[in-house]
Amino acid sequence: MFFITKQLLSIFLLMLSGWGYAQPSPQSIELAKIVPIADVHMHTYQQNPRSATWWREMMDANGVQWGGAVGDYREDVQAELGNRYIPAVGQPEFFKVFFKDGRSGLTDPENETFKDLYARSEKLFAAGKIKGFGEFHTDNHSSGAPRIRRSIRADNPAMRQFYGITNKYGGFVQIHAEFDGDFEKDILNLSADYPNTTTVLSHCLSSKDAAKVAIILSQRKNIVCELSSLGAVHLNRLNIPRSPHAFDSGGLYGNWIKFIEAYPDQVMLGSDPCCGLDASYSEIIGELRTSVLPYLSPATMEKVANKNAVRIFSLKNN
Repeated sequence: MFFITKQLLSIFLLMLSGWGYAQPSPQSIELAKIVPIADVHMHTYQQNPRSATWWREMMDANGVQWGGAVGDYREDVQAELGNRYIPAVGQPEFFKVFFKDGRSGLTDPENETFKDLYARSEKLFAAGKIKGFGEFHTDNHSSGAPRIRRSIRADNPAMRQFYGITNKYGGFVQIHAEFDGDFEKDILNLSADYPNTTTVLSHCLSSKDAAKVAIILSQRKNIVCELSSLGAVHLNRLNIPRSPHAFDSGGLYGNWIKFIEAYPDQVMLGSDPCCGLDASYSEIIGELRTSVLPYLSPATMEKVANKNAVRIFSLKNN
């Protein structure tokens, strides 16, 4: 006799669901305007940076209570934001290794840059100053700027060192990847071998097909994803010649509504103000408040906006 699990049924329904819009209620629209947001893809680069005060003022102006989880760690931002900061390390080093040593360097735990990063991060974790690593681009062969594109196996010796460190401290690793069978196998193995580590999938795998993300999230509670760069603002501001993946000015696509409501505890929000988009920060957050949040049920909206991040990253108010 054939049995179908709840997870398989939800994935099947996602595959069948259309791309149409649902209409949010007036109550949802109003709640989406004021619900506090945790921005878990908020780059505050050290190179040519905005000031720490600028970031606080932008967060305050847009109802963003917490931010970070990617990019290079900044002590000045941490001092300015206090418990509102989600500090992470590793992206500058990951790029440095890639540009110097290529794809092979990214899998080598004996790489000197990585060895220095392992030692530094251990001290920062022990001191309670960071919560994780990221954003690590393991596969961005069609979702990154041409000069930074690469594809490596996510389960590799260097990555296992990062997971081993975060596993000791209940931390996270945020990974920018694209879905295929190898990545599914690798990320499931890593999440099983390091159960105290949360994997955050940047941009929900940069896919239009929410069912692909569901395949992974349905199998592991310690894998989550965030919704940055899936809408129209990034495409328009960066002149990217493709259509939005999950939402546009008409709202959140039907297959994504079904996906998020099926996995309400495993989806979060992000802005991804990379590549000069920090100047459009208010517009990006506004897009999330008008084109994403109102289309979710109130309970799911609050989880996606902030409650999931508060739980996953152990966030507190100042």
